[in-house]
Amino acid sequence: MGFMSKTLRTGMAATLLLAGITAGAQGDIGAGGSSFGPDGAGLVHLRGKVLCTACSLDEVRHAQPNEPALYQLSYKQGQLVMQVSWVNTTARWHRVVWPPRLWVRGEESLLEQLSAEANLFKEVEIHGILSNTRTLDLTSITLSG
Repeated sequence: MGFMSKTLRTGMAATLLLAGITAGAQGDIGAGGSSFGPDGAGLVHLRGKVLCTACSLDEVRHAQPNEPALYQLSYKQGQLVMQVSWVNTTARWHRVVWPPRLWVRGEESLLEQLSAEANLFKEVEIHGILSNTRTLDLTSITLSG
């Protein structure tokens, strides 16, 4: 009888241990169906126009109070304000990016392309990885027009 009791206790302990490990492995998949990274990062695609460089969100809102969907993107070399017209994961975007200020990281050539004065007011599509820490890691930028 002692052998059966010990076996039963060991089995219960193993079951509880596995149940705890499985519960800790769940994550936030989000609306796009794709999520990876340690803090729930996810792929994001957005379109919009850069309205100004070396300016703040508050300055643009003061000058153009009726402009919708304005976001300040800050990076090591400066910051810019972008008007976003489309995002592939709208619900996640609005959940993560509030207040509307993001830290942007990426290759220097991508940041230069995004902030170039010659590209102001041109339609731009950005692909990147948006983390729950409101950081956007740029993977590519496409300009139109």
